[in-house]
Amino acid sequence: MEEIALDRDDITALSSDVRVMILKALDSRPMTVSELADRLGLAKSTVHQHLAVLASADLVAHASARKWRDYTLTEKGRRILHPGRDHRITIILGTSLVAVTAGALCVTSFLRGFAVQGGSVVREPLLLYAGEALLGVTVVLWYLAMRCRRRTTPIPA
Repeated sequence: MEEIALDRDDITALSSDVRVMILKALDSRPMTVSELADRLGLAKSTVHQHLAVLASADLVAHASARKWRDYTLTEKGRRILHPGRDHRITIILGTSLVAVTAGALCVTSFLRGFAVQGGSVVREPLLLYAGEALLGVTVVLWYLAMRCRRRTTPIPA
């Protein structure tokens, strides 16, 4: 697991309960200052000041593609909130590698068939079903890995 080095700005930013609540609120989805103020029951100016401190510590970033600024967690902010989440992608991709290998072997065994006495070839349909199921599991695991990766990559400012 990659270590997170915290400097004085990070510790200052994390020392406020309000700023920690803002980080936790932004963990669910990007939000505007108004949405954060309503959710936390604070004034917009107060939330804006706390967001400035978090942004200077590189824990949040804003995307102003629309009329309103959406604030979101940076990768550093996500790693502070979820330090073990980076290993999930590795586990999912490793499992998908095993599933795709087993699925390919099952489908290949079905296509080759089994030689029986008399020289005929028998194909067991159960191998085809198992291979297709394992390949389907692989696709689902790749989808989950992409979703985890999207959650851990920051939105550019």
